[in-house]
Amino acid sequence: MRRLGVVVALLFAALAVWGVSGGSAVRAAETCGDENGNLRVMTFNIRTALGTKNAGANPLHQLFEEHDVGPIVAAIAAADPDVVALQEVLGWGQTGRIARALGMESSFAFHPSPLPWWGNAVLSKCPMTKTKRVVTSRGRGNGKAMPVARLDVSGGAVFATSIHRDREDNTGIQLQRMMAPFAETDTPVLLMGDFNFKPDDKRHGVVSGVYEDSALVAQAGAEYVLERGTYPVIAGTKKHRRIDYVFLSKGDFVVSNVAVIEGEHAEASDHLGYVADVTLTPRAN
Repeated sequence: MRRLGVVVALLFAALAVWGVSGGSAVRAAETCGDENGNLRVMTFNIRTALGTKNAGANPLHQLFEEHDVGPIVAAIAAADPDVVALQEVLGWGQTGRIARALGMESSFAFHPSPLPWWGNAVLSKCPMTKTKRVVTSRGRGNGKAMPVARLDVSGGAVFATSIHRDREDNTGIQLQRMMAPFAETDTPVLLMGDFNFKPDDKRHGVVSGVYEDSALVAQAGAEYVLERGTYPVIAGTKKHRRIDYVFLSKGDFVVSNVAVIEGEHAEASDHLGYVADVTLTPRAN
């Protein structure tokens, strides 16, 4: 009976999100950041806008609960980022509502599933000149995909992603798929998301061998971020840990400051939003 209920819930969710066009996002400003290449970027696992209700429970089992994007919008607006990577988003419809409220463009990618119902999104004040979906895992009912958006930033281009690593896939192939789209590019890359590993995990070393961990190269704010972590928001038996990251292609960015969005916005989700202030630097010839 419980299985039937989950199937029905998935069907309703799929019907709701498939009825919304992926082109529903508003047109952003012609440029974002400033003429000096300064950008504020953010990653945020929004838990389908359930807040901290029944923290730790699978959002799939709460599809008929209230999903309030208001606190999510408020937390993002408080940070005022140019680019945002969102994870655990409830379809195109929820992506569009958040993007419209913030005046940003958006790109959304469904995770692979028999009935797609959630996924990841990239929101941007920068014009998106190209987007695509990359499947990174086809786990046991827990597959993952990421949107890749090419952004126009101060007359140049930047790739931005939103990643949610599948915890059940430990083969190493998943990380390779995340990084593969950028292996042959000279365009700066923002590899952002909920990676579901801690800084001392060997998988962090795989990614940081190619990309810089923004919190480890920041000029300010890192000490608090490293101590506070990004998950879970509600203190309990689990120690706070850092599993949400902004990774940067090496040599392309300087990181002036990093922070987590908390205070009145701490319980918008079970994760804290993580923010990095970065500056694009010219590549050496």
